[in-house]
Amino acid sequence: MKNKLTQLLCLLLTVATLAACKKTIGLDPLPANKITEFKVAVSDGNIFGAIDETDKTITLYLPYYYELDVIEPAIKLSAGAKLSETLAPVGVLDTKKTYTVIAADQSTSTYKLIIKLNQISPLVLTELSTATTTSTMAVGAYDVRVQGNFNVSDLKKIKAFLVDKGNKEYELAPSLSLGTPSVSVAIIAGVKTYTYGYLQVPQTLDTGTYKVRVKVQALTAEMKHPVKVVYGRPGINYGPVIVKQGETFKINSSQIIFHDFKEFYITVNGQKTLLPIVSYTRTEAVIRVPDTVPSGVYTPIASFGTWPLSTLNWSVTVTAK
Repeated sequence: MKNKLTQLLCLLLTVATLAACKKTIGLDPLPANKITEFKVAVSDGNIFGAIDETDKTITLYLPYYYELDVIEPAIKLSAGAKLSETLAPVGVLDTKKTYTVIAADQSTSTYKLIIKLNQISPLVLTELSTATTTSTMAVGAYDVRVQGNFNVSDLKKIKAFLVDKGNKEYELAPSLSLGTPSVSVAIIAGVKTYTYGYLQVPQTLDTGTYKVRVKVQALTAEMKHPVKVVYGRPGINYGPVIVKQGETFKINSSQIIFHDFKEFYITVNGQKTLLPIVSYTRTEAVIRVPDTVPSGVYTPIASFGTWPLSTLNWSVTVTAK
């Protein structure tokens, strides 16, 4: 009898304890500062970004054939939320773009945008030099070409550089001297090859040995063999020039630079007559006409280093003071 009374008391105590501890437990509210959709319109529909709430990233995969320079995203947010900034186009090579979402309760969440260009890789370049022969290019030369499997026809997406021993890049920019730059495509040795030219060696570049580096959007490649930059035979922009006796005029080059400029002269009555070089830089020279040069029209000749004489196809017209 005593044992039964003890068991009954324990049961009543347990029930009372459970009753006292009874509590309603609700679920935590869903975050209201989320990006719920990220998409970019393309020519044949939309591309959606993959949103990772754990890492707070948005990964967007862009096929290379769309040839996009920028994207203009459309973003959906949690109800009542807003972005901390106004939506704007984003460069496809931008690696620092983030979006901060502000909820109605002022809580925030920041997402990092990761753009992955689905390009055909690796980027393969056609060598300019070989293991036994080093290609040369003149400072200021405007006929440099690079070739490879670029798979894009937009020259703005291709950049070529000469790279010095300190890994500093010097861009081989498109030259307008031969018309509008472009990218051409041809089958070379059975391979679809893109040619980007005509490119100009910077007129400010030092002579020496350089690597050749090419970037096509997110891809980068370097040629195995270096090239050598040298001084070339200078080019002089066309005149004609009209100048008075005793005065000076300028000549310049938008191409291969002036170097070791020795003489500038005309022929007067069968005699070589120097027009003194007052001064010159890599791209400009000041020439003086002596007082004694008779009025007339002359064809000038320039002498640089050991290069053959340059007979110019424009005239210097000398007039009286």
